[in-house]
Amino acid sequence: MNAAAPWATGPEGSAGAPAHVEIRDLSKVYATTGRPVRALDQVSLSAERGTFISIIGPSGCGKSTLLMMVAGLLPSSSGAVLIDGQEVKRPITDVGIVFQSPVLLDWRSTLKNVLIQAEARGLEKTVSEARARDLLASVGLAGFEDRYPFELSGGMQQRVAICRALLHDPTLLLMDEPFGALDAFTRDQMMLDLQRLWLRRQKTVLFITHSVPEAVFLSDYVVVMTPRPGRIDRVLKIDLPRPRAIGVRESREFAGYVKTLFDVFLAFGVIKDSALPE
Repeated sequence: MNAAAPWATGPEGSAGAPAHVEIRDLSKVYATTGRPVRALDQVSLSAERGTFISIIGPSGCGKSTLLMMVAGLLPSSSGAVLIDGQEVKRPITDVGIVFQSPVLLDWRSTLKNVLIQAEARGLEKTVSEARARDLLASVGLAGFEDRYPFELSGGMQQRVAICRALLHDPTLLLMDEPFGALDAFTRDQMMLDLQRLWLRRQKTVLFITHSVPEAVFLSDYVVVMTPRPGRIDRVLKIDLPRPRAIGVRESREFAGYVKTLFDVFLAFGVIKDSALPE
């Protein structure tokens, strides 16, 4: 942590190594027909390579905007994003992106939806197909390679989207509420599947969620953002051993992290507990 600004900076590179992702004083202002809207204000954050970081905050605080600027898909109003010390000035290629909706093509099979990534990047077909099959097997979709999206459940479709994002073996994975539309049981399984994939492949992950327990379960660090304009209120280190089983949610340590984060949102007024006195 940065001793000068612990609220603004997350994990740093070990032994003085540069961070994999560094966000410096990043702001974003959207022009509108009325007054300009400041979505993000002076956000600073760093991520060591292979770290899993969740970003939580109320709707409209600029979480998705932040992810798009890290990917180079949206220009900043001020500040900078650096990947391995190089400033991001255009869309980056060494990245996988997973959205809340899997965005699969209905007319393509499971395998061919994953291989879209290889086709777009001009990757070698045989190697890419072997890797796609391996990825699908790793998330429990072996035998579903020839199925079409309408034949898959929502959780299965999202697994396909994650495999597609990982096909070209990026070092950075950006995930924007990927489990938000899933039922509770499927969401739990997807958390376990993602943890297993992450432990196996050790990508740097920036993961947006509105679920406090999900953030605590998955993360090395949880970044808490304020209501708009989005600023970083604090960075909470999650010191729980891995791999984490579902049962860890019953532990005192897990409950403590969840309470700490919920208390922040109560203080923001984002959550209003009717049982508490006015």
